[in-house]
Amino acid sequence: MKITNSCVVVTGAANGIGLALSKYLDSKGAKIAAVDISEQGLAELRLENSRIHTYQCDVSSTKSTSEVIDEIAVDFSKIDILINCAGVMHSEPVVRLGDNGFIQHDFENWHKVISINLSGLFFVTTCVVQKMAAHRTKGLIVNIGSISSQGNAGQSAYSASKSGVEALTKTWAKEFGHLGIRAVCVSPGFIDTPATRTALNEANLKSWTQKTPLKRLGTTDEVICAIDMVIRNDFFNGRILNLDGGLVI
Repeated sequence: MKITNSCVVVTGAANGIGLALSKYLDSKGAKIAAVDISEQGLAELRLENSRIHTYQCDVSSTKSTSEVIDEIAVDFSKIDILINCAGVMHSEPVVRLGDNGFIQHDFENWHKVISINLSGLFFVTTCVVQKMAAHRTKGLIVNIGSISSQGNAGQSAYSASKSGVEALTKTWAKEFGHLGIRAVCVSPGFIDTPATRTALNEANLKSWTQKTPLKRLGTTDEVICAIDMVIRNDFFNGRILNLDGGLVI
């Protein structure tokens, strides 16, 4: 699939990988619909690049998602590529010892992670694929997963959500294939982004860096290169591309 002149919807586009990816694809001639819950982040993106169209959206809300995808479809006539970058990283053990006994994993945190990382991704994709099918678009869904999908101690909610993302990718590749729509997943390891540094303290970052055979964190540019490849290779479908520097959790 060609990037130039393709309409690309990027969720989570106001920061991290989504922000860098939006800028990169814009530089390659794509028409970008940047979606994020942060109005301030989107405003900053508009100031930096007036070519990129921005849309404020809470992907965990079916109403907000449906309205925004409808708006994008009108503004761009069709959607060629959806990249699901919106997500939250969260670390919390199921139980931990506190001053007055054991403390359980907060259920609100569980629901927040699942509603954004998994349900939100499902909502957005459902709306976009409906538009693609209606216009007979030979489209592409790119999901951002994580190697934590294999199960990472202290990340029950996050690992469960990303495992679900990988399962949806494989399901959608089979379900959408006859429509000419591909579904792929890029699952990074530990990438040097503000979100990673917020979710993990320096001791944990150092530990994961040492466990990675390449002895470093990945870069946003390396994730972008992987996404570029899966966009351009029209036979890459239903697969999980792990980008982890050789790290096995």
